[in-house]
Amino acid sequence: MTEFNKSLFWGLFFASMASGLGGVGLAVTRLALPQTDPFSLSFLRWFIMLLGLVAFSAKALLTTRFARKDFLKVSLLGIAYFSGFPICLTFGLEFTTSGRAGIVFATMPVWTIIIASFFQIEKLNATKFIAILLAFGGVVLSLSSNLSDNNGQILTGDIVIIIGVISASIFTVFAKGLIKNYGSQPVMIYALLSGVVFMFLIALLFGSPFAGSLDFNINGWFYVFILGIPSGALMIYFWGLALRMISPTQAAICSGFNPLTAILAGAILLGEEITSVFLIGFLCVISAVIFLQIANKNE
Repeated sequence: MTEFNKSLFWGLFFASMASGLGGVGLAVTRLALPQTDPFSLSFLRWFIMLLGLVAFSAKALLTTRFARKDFLKVSLLGIAYFSGFPICLTFGLEFTTSGRAGIVFATMPVWTIIIASFFQIEKLNATKFIAILLAFGGVVLSLSSNLSDNNGQILTGDIVIIIGVISASIFTVFAKGLIKNYGSQPVMIYALLSGVVFMFLIALLFGSPFAGSLDFNINGWFYVFILGIPSGALMIYFWGLALRMISPTQAAICSGFNPLTAILAGAILLGEEITSVFLIGFLCVISAVIFLQIANKNE
């Protein structure tokens, strides 16, 4: 096996592992929620993730110094992403399924293109427009299946998660310059630090972290560990390793493992139903993501 092929193999492996761990985290979040509130769980998960990332990236932190204006940008983007996204995701999973959340999560590249085009950071061509239509068609198909008597609650959860995905896309668009100047690990960790501090304040206001919401049983603490380390710090660390070895296009194609593992984990761990319409919608969304990445590569 040549050196290039080794790099490609391990890059695809790490990207697939990162995406798969993220998908499993959606189902595990639903398992943990009955023992806590979404605000306290979001704070605890991402606080553990922060500690794990610092352990993995201590050297990068010690050698990086931000300009004051850039540190402010990182902090604001961190609050938008690392507070808005996890709180919306966890709160939404109280009402919707992990499989549906995985489908919505898979549209993040689509929202990124829309936001970048709106602010004239990126051009919207015919291929991207078709991909956007395909993605939203797939989302409508998937989210129209598996509805029950609690349609209002389920759709509320879907919409809240969409808001979280949009906040993550905003970070992706406006953090590119900062990541280029300072590297991905320092930007991500300092942004995460800002988000975790803000999440703690939100948890104090709307949750009850010191009044029973963190009193997990042994299973609950196991779920928290899975969310914080394998589906948290390790997920982000693997994604960073992948981007050193393969192109963003190749890595983004591997992101299809996120909704796939969310669907499978939801079915296995929670008994969530998988219908043919749901799977067709899933394939439409993944196809749209691939088309978007091909369009970006051609540019």
